[in-house]
Amino acid sequence: MTGMARLGFLPRAYLRRYRCLTVLPLAGIVCLTLWASWPAFFAPPPRFALSPLPASQAEKTPRLESAVINQPDPLRVHAASIAALPDGRLFAVWFGGQREGSTDVKIYAADYQNGAWSPQRVLATPAQTTADTGRFARKLGNPVAFVTPRGELWVVYVSVALGGWAASHLNLIASPDLGKNWQPARRLVTEPFLNLSTLVKGAPVFFENGDIGLPVYYEMAGKSGELLTLSPAGEVRRVTRMDHGSRSLQPIVLVETPTRAVSLLRDTDDLPPHRVWRTETTDAGLHWSPLAQTDLPNPNAALAALRLEDGRLLAVANDVESKRFRLSLLVSVDDGWHWRVLHRFEDKEAFAGRQQERGAFHALLAEDLRTLGQMPDPKAVLLNVERNLCGTGPHCIWRYGYPYLIRAADGDFHLVYTWNDGFIRHLRFNEAWLEGKS
Repeated sequence: MTGMARLGFLPRAYLRRYRCLTVLPLAGIVCLTLWASWPAFFAPPPRFALSPLPASQAEKTPRLESAVINQPDPLRVHAASIAALPDGRLFAVWFGGQREGSTDVKIYAADYQNGAWSPQRVLATPAQTTADTGRFARKLGNPVAFVTPRGELWVVYVSVALGGWAASHLNLIASPDLGKNWQPARRLVTEPFLNLSTLVKGAPVFFENGDIGLPVYYEMAGKSGELLTLSPAGEVRRVTRMDHGSRSLQPIVLVETPTRAVSLLRDTDDLPPHRVWRTETTDAGLHWSPLAQTDLPNPNAALAALRLEDGRLLAVANDVESKRFRLSLLVSVDDGWHWRVLHRFEDKEAFAGRQQERGAFHALLAEDLRTLGQMPDPKAVLLNVERNLCGTGPHCIWRYGYPYLIRAADGDFHLVYTWNDGFIRHLRFNEAWLEGKS
């Protein structure tokens, strides 16, 4: 006899009591849920905080400076980001190891002060991340550094316990004293169930209430950009999808007004033409327009961009449809739809589509080294790059990528990117140099 059948033999009063005992807990859960979300019903709509205007530069002499940030060990480095600190220093982070995704990868950092970079230091390891968060971390990935509206230095970085990047998590380490001391890492809960497959690459935007908008992306059962909103204390407020397909990653958000912004995204579509994607919001990131292609070629590679005070968009990208042999500075005057090249930071188009004989590669690489500026022992740089780009075979390739671009309070622009897989290159240029290219 079933339970419901047995209930038929109970007096009516018992049935009423049984129903009350069943309904009351459910009603309690509903009430508790409404109570927890009640403030959201009355919260004012979000508004982007506009970036303060950089200092006007009186310097009229064009200036472009170069340096290599890291040491030859570890062998491979990637995914650098850079932050301008309130005291005038720069802070850069990247990951490095024997290869991307290996278990020896660590997060490294260095400071830039008085025109020179400090020796690199380890900022995070899989073992320390495991100990801090209480969650196993087998490998680490992309880090993004920035200064919050409260004046704290944060680094958000990727970790994976099992599998590939689609099974990733985000972790946060914070320094209230701008890098002197760091609090233990903590896991960001970006998904309500498995909390998997959120990665980071782009520079943050900020909101008038102090919240932080971090461009992130999702790689499990699809690929799409998202805007992750964090409270000033690092709690997840919301995650907003920019797309629901499998064609875009690594958004860059460019704020124009308190409610409007444009986002540019890396192309992951299998079908040509391969172009940077574009979407926009008119309600400070709550909703985004359908993706549309720009005219900027993209070989499934990350890009960097920022908005100038006159409304122009400035981007650094691999403006080709295949490989990463070229890295260019580009400008758009129509909010990201069309782009014009201003300068080629790196250009090996003459070798596109073919590998280069090792001897000729070595000669060209030696010439490039003369333009790098501050760097480690040149012999060690040559050896490292040849190991990365030539391997044990007779031919070599060139590779530049993953740019990250900011503008400091003094008006100077700072660009970091992966140079031939083994080094992080830093370029600093002023407004006079930029206008000379325009």
